[in-house]
Amino acid sequence: MKLPWRDRISAQPMFDVLSQANDREALGHYVARMEIGDTPGFRNDAIHKLLSKYSKEPHRYSPSSGEGALIESLFEMEWPTLSRVENEISVAPANFLITAALASVTVPGDLVLIPDPGFPTYELSCQFLGLQVSYYPIYPNPQMRFPNLESFCSENSLKPKVVIINNPSNPLGIAFDGKDVELSIKSLAHAGVEIIIDETYVNLVYDGIDPHIPNVAATRIRSFSKEHCAPGLRIGYAIAKKQHARVISDFISLTISCAPKFIQLAVAEYLKSDERIIFNKHVNETMSGRIDHLADKIPSNFLSYKPNSAFYALIETGNGAQAFDFLMSQNIATCPGFKFGNSTINTVRVSLSGLESRFEHDLTMLCDALKRLPSETQIR
Repeated sequence: MKLPWRDRISAQPMFDVLSQANDREALGHYVARMEIGDTPGFRNDAIHKLLSKYSKEPHRYSPSSGEGALIESLFEMEWPTLSRVENEISVAPANFLITAALASVTVPGDLVLIPDPGFPTYELSCQFLGLQVSYYPIYPNPQMRFPNLESFCSENSLKPKVVIINNPSNPLGIAFDGKDVELSIKSLAHAGVEIIIDETYVNLVYDGIDPHIPNVAATRIRSFSKEHCAPGLRIGYAIAKKQHARVISDFISLTISCAPKFIQLAVAEYLKSDERIIFNKHVNETMSGRIDHLADKIPSNFLSYKPNSAFYALIETGNGAQAFDFLMSQNIATCPGFKFGNSTINTVRVSLSGLESRFEHDLTMLCDALKRLPSETQIR
């Protein structure tokens, strides 16, 4: 039975939680904001100045694929080893690019293999596009090694049209070794399976692991908004084979027309500046320290592994839905783990990218509340 479009469209769950937290703040409560990958703890003054500079220009349309100056910067600074003859870049919000990338390589009914746990948009986009979904497990995983997807598909008699890789992982906050991932998927790519790699946090890794996946033909998605802590700008980019990139750009034209020109020009200049390197180093050093502090302070058994990337940590709470409700009642906004997949139903995800002035206070609130979790929640 064909579903009407209204029944295919679902919202990202994190924004529902954001609304609940906002409602509590409107009632006068102080809320520890750990629910979404926002980055108020990192003010990027360099991009602020460039946005001010380029906002004075006439606000004209851009090509749907993106401004030439930005595309040039992206080839040079983000994907210098990828062929400009074989690939093209498209500029749009990274969350949108997930749907556009899937649309560029599928027809309704195709099977898409996605990680469990994984960013919710993967499944929501497949639902919207009429695609089938199967899940490969990446958690719990004591050694935190990426699974062999060739073996997984063979053992489960799966023939996916597309495999989505998220490295580093949201919600895990884990960066897998890129060469391990390459070995896992290389034969699938050679067999004609389309690979989509979400690299949003690829430059936010804190322990020396290299998450870059070499030597695999793929559509790759990155986000300026996350890596450079400006999520409200809604600037991301995808690089793909030319035939796929043109579909992505046509999808941009059909829907949002184009990303704002002045933002693209500001980002293009920023990516080639020294400030980019300085700011990224600051974020990495700060986040590494925050993760260390979380691991030292959180009650035992609530943290089954220590994150090494991105802004997130999974907290093992027992029943994640009940734990989420309890924590929200204590004015601590988290994201329930079941929103990311079946493997994390007994967790909540916390974001560690909040204001520096509130970080210690908010972490203390979280740790104290975890000690008071109702006994029916703690099924561990």
